[in-house]
Amino acid sequence: MTDAATELPNELKAETDRLLAGRTRDIEISGSLLRLYLKRSWPQRSKVVRAWAIWIICLSFVVVAMYAFVSPRDLWLIAPIIGVFIPVITFGLFLLWLRPRHPRIEGLSVLLVLIGIIVAYGTVGLGAGGADSERYLNGSLSVATIGIVLFRVERRWSLAMGCCCPLVYLAFQLLNPNIEVDKAIASCLFYAMGLFSVVAARKYAEIVFKKNFLMSLRNDYRNVELTRANRLLETLATRDPLTGLANRRSAADHIAKIWDDDAIPKATIAFVMVDIDHFKKLNDAAGHAAGDECLKRVARRIDTSVRSGNDVVCRYGGEEFLIVLTDVTQETAWKLAERIRSGVERLALTNPGLDPVTDAPGLVTISLGVAFAADGMDSELVAKRADDALYEAKRRGRNRVFMAIAPERALVPAEVDAPSILQGARLTGRLAPKVL
Repeated sequence: MTDAATELPNELKAETDRLLAGRTRDIEISGSLLRLYLKRSWPQRSKVVRAWAIWIICLSFVVVAMYAFVSPRDLWLIAPIIGVFIPVITFGLFLLWLRPRHPRIEGLSVLLVLIGIIVAYGTVGLGAGGADSERYLNGSLSVATIGIVLFRVERRWSLAMGCCCPLVYLAFQLLNPNIEVDKAIASCLFYAMGLFSVVAARKYAEIVFKKNFLMSLRNDYRNVELTRANRLLETLATRDPLTGLANRRSAADHIAKIWDDDAIPKATIAFVMVDIDHFKKLNDAAGHAAGDECLKRVARRIDTSVRSGNDVVCRYGGEEFLIVLTDVTQETAWKLAERIRSGVERLALTNPGLDPVTDAPGLVTISLGVAFAADGMDSELVAKRADDALYEAKRRGRNRVFMAIAPERALVPAEVDAPSILQGARLTGRLAPKVL
């Protein structure tokens, strides 16, 4: 898929569709679409011209070598013209087509080289005299015909080659005293008809090339659009549209992945349940638009507070969020949860639904519940324990963190609140005021 297809303006896409919807013989591209066609077809077009130039150079050397054995007396004329002049001009054409040029330069270059080849062979023929003159001209015209068939230049240049080559041929025929004028004209007309048939065939071949280009271009930009649509669908399927966080389905996939990974110790996995305190009061007092803005700002603060690469934040439902921590210790989990809590508090978002007296200072706060996994414990149980810890944090006054700690080698954990954690009781497991 090309960058050009990715950046193709809508008007060019519409033009491409319009051209492909019509008849093939009516396809005619111009402007930006033509420039794009010339750019994309350049490698193939230039390769053909350069291959033809190499073939002409080799053919010239073969002709000189052949005449060195067959007719050495003509070498004084053949060697400088066929052995030097023609290889020089064709090699110049080869060099010119090493990089893209303006279409006018491309067309003029091949036209001049074809005329130069006919002039060169016509001059040799006149110098050789007799029957050799017509034989040289016919050979050069055959070379020119092959060039017209192969060269993918603008149609006007193909037409110019089809007109100029027979005229140059006729001029040398008329210069030959051994050929009558009427026969020269008849011969020229015969070859001209053939060349115009070639030009016509070249025209329809170029239309087919352009149609293939348009079809390829359409496939490219449609594939780009399909890829973007698939990415959008994937985003919609895995991200929460309001907050931009991972959604519950994405969190479930991530949890299943880490639970199946034996390289991740289960004791280093923790779930943090987060809930916005008194969110319903905010919605009722300020409206759903304010509630949505609150959700977005709290989500951003949570997302910027976790560790990049290790932690996954998702919107679990409503005003509730789930943070999945991996490669974490109890102390680190506590500090991270407390950083999130204080970070949301520092946002100083007003909750107009709170009583300024009983709920002072009336700001949006969050409560967090933390629970660790253990070997043999499934993810549903860890989520339930984190949810229970969250409601314990709310029961104890909200705007706080509550952690459920699993004693070593125990499947049924004990809980301690924040002050106990700070005092180091979590490390000894001696403080367990309540078992969930």
